[in-house]
Amino acid sequence: MPKYLKKEPNSTESQPIQVLEIINYFLHTAYSGFLIVSVQDGYVVKMEKTERFTITAKSRQGSYVKIEKPKEKHPLCVRILTELQDIRYGQLIIRLDNGQVDHLEKTEKRRIHEFEGVDGAGI
Repeated sequence: MPKYLKKEPNSTESQPIQVLEIINYFLHTAYSGFLIVSVQDGYVVKMEKTERFTITAKSRQGSYVKIEKPKEKHPLCVRILTELQDIRYGQLIIRLDNGQVDHLEKTEKRRIHEFEGVDGAGI
């Protein structure tokens, strides 16, 4: 069993190092787009990256392609990991615009068996 699965769900150590690397790389290299991180049982199970490229007169002078691996952690990595730790089931969407984090969107879902109504019926 991998060592990260022995930790409590939603702790920073419980996520595989690849998750942290992908988030950090996306924050450093993407210019516009979003990263959707899906969580089940407190563990990241899927990540979807969508990056947009808009070709304008200004952007033609520069380069969109960044290949190098970032040397340091992005300043918002800690904040993003904190938000990720609060999710048991759901998604965290990181939106970028002009190379900056535009906003974080957290969608948390609950399992039916966690809620009970009249006569034990799920809500």
